[in-house]
Amino acid sequence: MSERFSPQQQQILALAAVFQAAQLADDIALRGDCDPRAFEALIHGVMALDANSFDTIYPQPALLRDGVSLLNRSLNRDSAGGNLRPLNYGLALLHLAAKLRKSDDTVNILRHRLKALDGQQAHFSSVRDDAFCHRLAGIYVDTLGTFRFRIQVKGEPAHLQDENKAARVRALFLAGVRAAFLWHQLGGRRWHLLFQRKRLLSAIESIGINKL
Repeated sequence: MSERFSPQQQQILALAAVFQAAQLADDIALRGDCDPRAFEALIHGVMALDANSFDTIYPQPALLRDGVSLLNRSLNRDSAGGNLRPLNYGLALLHLAAKLRKSDDTVNILRHRLKALDGQQAHFSSVRDDAFCHRLAGIYVDTLGTFRFRIQVKGEPAHLQDENKAARVRALFLAGVRAAFLWHQLGGRRWHLLFQRKRLLSAIESIGINKL
């Protein structure tokens, strides 16, 4: 894996990517847009299916800064005046990823669909292309969307009813589940959020949000 970050730091950054996806999805639902570079970073992470290092999946960890910050505030239980929606979306993505891990058939379908889309990337101007986002959204609906557990998104009705914006939110949720999968592969577990808060906060401090 990456030599830049320790295994524990990689674990934190993967978890931060989950919350980054949640934050960007909330941005779109609330104001209709999100940071384009951060969006691209997460989508490229989805498409890095056979990566052999952490840096290959998230080569620009600075673009995960908002997710690190949200995770830091959550672990510090600093919710005063804060927006709880991204946090709730992030926890929901961890739950959705756990359900996905129990369904080998769905995992295989998801991987096959993403591999097929990866082979067609040259036909799109970028991963932010509306058509590309709709393809990712379709993959999300056909795989993760078949589970009984659903994430209820709240925001401005005009944005939620916009098909292109809805597709971006689903693409981000797919990116969040991918990050949650990586977090689990790196040894992350949901109970760590409750019983190993100090260790996680120490790892965040060792990374240094402002140094990313």
